Amino acid sequence: MITRELRRTSAVAVLGAALALAASACSVTPASGTASSSTPASGGSSTPASGGSDATGGGRVGYSESFLTDPFQVQLVKQIGLQATSQGVDILPATNANNDPGKQSTDVQTLLGENVKGLIAAPIDSDAISPVIAQANAKGVPVVTVDKGPSAGSAKAFMIVRANNFVMGQEACGAMGKALSGKGMVLNLQGSLSDINGQDRSNGFTQCMAKDFPAITVISKPMQWKTEECGTQAQTVVSTTHIQGLFEASESVCLNSVEHALSSAGKLTKTGAAGHIFTVAIDGTPAGLAAVRAGLLDVDVSQPLNLYAQYAVYYIKAAMAGKSFAPGPDGHGGTIVKFGNSQMDLLPPTPVTAANASDKTLWGNS
Repeated sequence: MITRELRRTSAVAVLGAALALAASACSVTPASGTASSSTPASGGSSTPASGGSDATGGGRVGYSESFLTDPFQVQLVKQIGLQATSQGVDILPATNANNDPGKQSTDVQTLLGENVKGLIAAPIDSDAISPVIAQANAKGVPVVTVDKGPSAGSAKAFMIVRANNFVMGQEACGAMGKALSGKGMVLNLQGSLSDINGQDRSNGFTQCMAKDFPAITVISKPMQWKTEECGTQAQTVVSTTHIQGLFEASESVCLNSVEHALSSAGKLTKTGAAGHIFTVAIDGTPAGLAAVRAGLLDVDVSQPLNLYAQYAVYYIKAAMAGKSFAPGPDGHGGTIVKFGNSQMDLLPPTPVTAANASDKTLWGNS
């Protein structure tokens, strides 16, 4: 089992390199598994998009990161730096809001004050980011967000680049239901239900269970994207209820605390062992993939982080060049949909089992 302290130490070590890489904009080859930057996204057109800065897509791009205390965000910074270099986009070093929505708003205002021509943001909170995105809209600065976007109100993101979180929940349900032969009791550790990702992942999982595996009872407990809460909820349920399955809406948040809770209850066993609690999670972090290879996590639905980076840069470049995109297939396995005043590119996830957990194209192995 990989300890939380080791993961934190690893993340901090990688962070220094990632920030230096993003700032240097040196010529590098994109990491394995990142598609070519010349790959167009179908649905794009030459129709000018309001707020586009110039015909060639030039100008500096600001980048607001939410926090840099887990491997997912660290790798996102690294990959966006690589993609900016590959696609010829002049991107400023990432600002770090340190999981503070107020600081992120200030960071974005500072970037707008530096006259950036485009903005990439990984929002902490959809409501909190909306007013400053509206400020960018008023200045004619296009905004691309990653993983979540502004609230479906007046603020407009040119594109929200995120995984289809509902489908990730469905993938977790399908793997769980088949492994349990459609019967038993499972714990659903939900993310925050005030957050679109938390809602979509839980709804995808529970709606699939109700439809496809009605004989499985689902116990849903919110863990609010907090490591300690994952452990508390898991400890409470496994000590009082005999469950056959467990779903973690985020293994980057829950993995170690859940393993500790199961171990404390004498119920942490490897895949195939008697009494094993079949465990499925979402994220695809290095620690998650290692747990799959070790037999402690049965399935990890990997987010397409490499595609997040590639298409965040692709879309901001297109926005600054005055291009626009229509709803429908995106040309790289996902779908563009309307979301309030914004558009959203929903990218496909990758279910990971022991059979493909060492695949070098997975972001957690890069």
